[in-house]
Amino acid sequence: MSLAMEYRPSFIQDPVQLVNEWCSAQSQLYPGLRFDEKHSILYKPNLSEAGRVTVLSGGGSGHEPAHFGYVGHGLLDAAVAGSLFASPNVKQINRALEVAASPQGTIVIVKNYTGDKLNFALAIERFKSRTGNDVRMVLVGDDVSVPRSRGKFVGRRGLAGVALVHKIAGAAAHRGLDMDRIVELCDLACHNMGTIGASLAPCHVPGHPSDLKIETVDILLGMGIHNEPPISTLPMTSSPARVIQAMLQLLLDNELAEHGFLEPAVKDSSRNTVLLLNNLGGLSTIEIGALTAMTITIMRDRYKMVPCSVLRGTYLSALDGHGFSITLLSLVDSADGSLLLNLLDEQTDAIGWTPPSSLNRGSEPDAFEIHTTHPASGSICLEQDCRSLRNPSNPVPVIVESILAEVTRAEPTITKYDVVLGDGDCGTTLLAGAQALKRASDKGLLSEQEFAPSLMVLADIVIDAMGGTSGAIYGIFLTAFAASLNRLQKDSVDLSVKDFSFAASGALDILMNYTGARIGDRTLMDALIPFVTELKVSRNLSGPAAFQRALESAELGCQSTRQLHAKFGRSTYVSENVGRDTANGHTRPADPGACGLLAVLNGIQHVIKGC
Repeated sequence: MSLAMEYRPSFIQDPVQLVNEWCSAQSQLYPGLRFDEKHSILYKPNLSEAGRVTVLSGGGSGHEPAHFGYVGHGLLDAAVAGSLFASPNVKQINRALEVAASPQGTIVIVKNYTGDKLNFALAIERFKSRTGNDVRMVLVGDDVSVPRSRGKFVGRRGLAGVALVHKIAGAAAHRGLDMDRIVELCDLACHNMGTIGASLAPCHVPGHPSDLKIETVDILLGMGIHNEPPISTLPMTSSPARVIQAMLQLLLDNELAEHGFLEPAVKDSSRNTVLLLNNLGGLSTIEIGALTAMTITIMRDRYKMVPCSVLRGTYLSALDGHGFSITLLSLVDSADGSLLLNLLDEQTDAIGWTPPSSLNRGSEPDAFEIHTTHPASGSICLEQDCRSLRNPSNPVPVIVESILAEVTRAEPTITKYDVVLGDGDCGTTLLAGAQALKRASDKGLLSEQEFAPSLMVLADIVIDAMGGTSGAIYGIFLTAFAASLNRLQKDSVDLSVKDFSFAASGALDILMNYTGARIGDRTLMDALIPFVTELKVSRNLSGPAAFQRALESAELGCQSTRQLHAKFGRSTYVSENVGRDTANGHTRPADPGACGLLAVLNGIQHVIKGC
């Protein structure tokens, strides 16, 4: 590989303008649909009167035609778009849930990425709590390239197979099937489906030079749709047949303990199999057609499998990713298998969907919101006996200013660490949240509130300003923390250290319902869990003393991540050897999320010490 700084030519260099113009085009191209420009949502009108289950999906932009291109009769009812390669935020998703709401319920289809999963989960829980509507999330993880040992905590990534799940769910909903039955069919498809990708070069984000521009001399096997590193490589001189054979081996060889995700029965020649050959964005139509023909031939000659249905084209791209992916969906020999096939065949007017071609059919089948009470006024007390720190004014604006100063100071380091082992946005995302809080504080949106309700306002601002995984995690924790304090703050009763530790412990429990990350998994939880745990242990001390001890525990937890390998987030898929810092005696840099949390806590500590 050779490294160089370079811009790749694009007609639209501004990624924000690119997404906005794409979204704007949808309202012009689909006159029967509605477009919510503020929240980037494309949807069908009057869904509450449809008399059936509705289907919603979404995710980061850059994967077109997913997901806007799949809104139409027989497919999705609504889709919500985030920025390039970034999950839509909770407010966007909440609005999408509102426009897609149906008395019969809503199914939300989400690709298995941490940011998407957490933001959609938070929005769903808040929406269900507020409305009582039945909303179910179907999580799609079909990538077979991620080894079991590396992805056992986060699961497989969501790739082009999500398009098949969209079609199955959408067609089933338009048939009038109920919620339980549609979810059952989606789960059946997910369980019997796998995808593997191969690329000649990483995709290019418009307007962004690549700090480490990779001119590949290898074919990248298993490269992710956000430029996540490949699981292995093949020589660039490898024939197309050799590449396809390697991909099919990862899909079908059950002797590969780390990758054999599909059941051995998938290779049974009597079973119907759907083949999806997906263009990642940068291949020509003729090349996709040729690769499809070669894949069918190799499946027949090597595995005695002839797909009964073939889909080829661009279903889930990675901007201009110069590669393709193969998805296999094995249809169980049952009425349900026949039904899945029929649902994929049913017509749709969604402009992004390319219908399948029928080949050998064998025997032809028959045709999170937490409700709170209004808090009474009260003051804040962080002293053990509530004698001091009785502050009739709201300290939140001062805390916000201190947090911004600390986050601004730490952001370059956090970003540097995240560039090495993540997608590089952890520091800038956290800084955007802190800056949004400061703007709100300057407008008086926080100073006019008592402490507990100020925290709820603060949580809403964070949810709106911070996208991706960190925004969802901070949003869930702050929402639950503020709700608990609202319940504790009664008529003129001061909040003590015990109250704060109780609220923090409860908020952590709620957060852990939505993420499996724990101590040792190299996430911000390595700092947050020790902080909350020590705050509870030290609840009988004075406020400053308790917070100092909790902060020291968080610092130790953050430093411990230098010796850990990630089990959650995009850094999960990065090689063990990336980012080693042996010169400083560390395995790798500290986790950027834990460093970010530490900056926030240090900002709070400065205010508490000043009191």
